[in-house]
Amino acid sequence: MGVTFHEFKFLEYFSNTYDFGDVLTLGKQEIILDEDDKKKLNLKNYDCAKDEYIDNLLKEKFSAQSVKSIDNSSFEGADLIHDFNKPIKENFEKFDTILDFGTSEHIFNVNQSFNNIYKLCKSGGNILHSLPANNNCGHGFWQFSPELFFSLYSEENGFSETEIFIFNTYDKYSWWKVKKQISGDRLEISSNSPLYILVKTVKKLEKNEMQVQQSDYIERWNNKIDRQLSKKSKLSIYWKLIKDGLKKSGYNLLPKKISDKIKGKNIIEKSDFKKNKNLEKIVF
Repeated sequence: MGVTFHEFKFLEYFSNTYDFGDVLTLGKQEIILDEDDKKKLNLKNYDCAKDEYIDNLLKEKFSAQSVKSIDNSSFEGADLIHDFNKPIKENFEKFDTILDFGTSEHIFNVNQSFNNIYKLCKSGGNILHSLPANNNCGHGFWQFSPELFFSLYSEENGFSETEIFIFNTYDKYSWWKVKKQISGDRLEISSNSPLYILVKTVKKLEKNEMQVQQSDYIERWNNKIDRQLSKKSKLSIYWKLIKDGLKKSGYNLLPKKISDKIKGKNIIEKSDFKKNKNLEKIVF
């Protein structure tokens, strides 16, 4: 749980539009910045940039009114103690901004974690996540997809201004902004390096219950995909069948082990995050 170069850039991005107000961090957020990072981020004049945790920097750099942390244990000096696997009490203090930087992936009951975040956030408040997205298996219990947050933080569930970014942990100079996919499509992202997901949303309304489903299944349940397919021209359907047949014939000419490797490589390259039509590169 901590603030690396990317999380700090995310805090800067957020501060350009929103006020932090009273902040709650999930776990004590360690400052994970080397001297070169601090120079790039113009933090040399902030003595609190040398602190172990981000609390004072949030107040001095980003004008947060107050900063508290919540954790399952007091081992790092958290202000509030609660196991996020369990429901938060209704009379719990609420906050203007919730920072979930590298915490929810370590919580087994992740659905309850998101519900607790929701309850701890004031109406009109902000929720920020930085969590593993791909190719970081074993870091925590979970890795998260953009569609989860597009579905969770939808207008129907009482949220607005939701933005999602992906970043490569080995690249400090760019993010990829994620555009919501067409309803019925899947937003699949693969990579050869660890990817993290950055999420920002505003909680506009209190809801007793939230609906979270994958859009392609919603479309299937409503028979919309079948109707869309029926509208396709016979020519386009035949052309796809011809292309698939040619590919299959080509693979059949090769030894099975080699053809399987080529198929796998083609699938990986096709779904590589840099080629995804729903991603737009942002360079710092």
